[in-house]
Amino acid sequence: MRMREMAALTCIMIATQAASAAAQRTGDRSRLIFSVSGAYIEGKGLWSVPDQPILGATPADTLILGRGIKSTIGASFSGTYFPGETFGLTADASLIGLGYDDTCAVAALSTASAAQICNSIDNQDRSAAAARLSVGGVVRLWSREFFSPFARASAGLLFSNQSSTAVGGSDEQGAFLQIYEDDKQARVSPGFALGVGSTIALARAYHLRWEVRDNIVGIQRVTGAAPGQGFIPPRETVYKHLFSLLIGVDVILERERGRRY
Repeated sequence: MRMREMAALTCIMIATQAASAAAQRTGDRSRLIFSVSGAYIEGKGLWSVPDQPILGATPADTLILGRGIKSTIGASFSGTYFPGETFGLTADASLIGLGYDDTCAVAALSTASAAQICNSIDNQDRSAAAARLSVGGVVRLWSREFFSPFARASAGLLFSNQSSTAVGGSDEQGAFLQIYEDDKQARVSPGFALGVGSTIALARAYHLRWEVRDNIVGIQRVTGAAPGQGFIPPRETVYKHLFSLLIGVDVILERERGRRY
């Protein structure tokens, strides 16, 4: 075999091995991403009762009670591990509020206290601090491009410090009337999330992120009137879709073959 042919064959073999090694390095490259996002979370109606009797008066004082979930500001903190280019595993802690906006109107009135209690319910501030801890998966496209869309799904537990069913109000003398009681001490329920969005490269290690997320929360609602005040009302667990818009920043750590993050 001529020297020229041997040299050409050697070059081809070296180029092939180099390309193979480069492909292996790219395939071996993994990413660990930490994300911090602020969120606006849309509120939604929760329950209403049109005929709740109170005070035991004759004729009965009857209230029209309602409760909705307030729109609020939240946050999300997450870590995502991508062993390859497309699929990743994520863990997320989200603050989603779950404060309540109560309404009350008098359907039938026989005492002045009923109107005062109703006014108290209308003016209460029922802010809350609810957190969801979840794990899930992320699928992304064009991960090394300026614009990289993604979709995610996760499941976990929602922890809340406010009852979604307890209701009470005060009259002008400060006497508090508990209309609905709640016997649940631990307010823990399932929580899920589905999201789509994209990242925009600011630098190699920093990306801007936006996401539209459907927060699916398991929450109890009142389904009908109780016999009077101080009772646990009839209730059921429903799943509410609370849509949110998140905007934040990714910090990206990348591992290559033979090198740490």
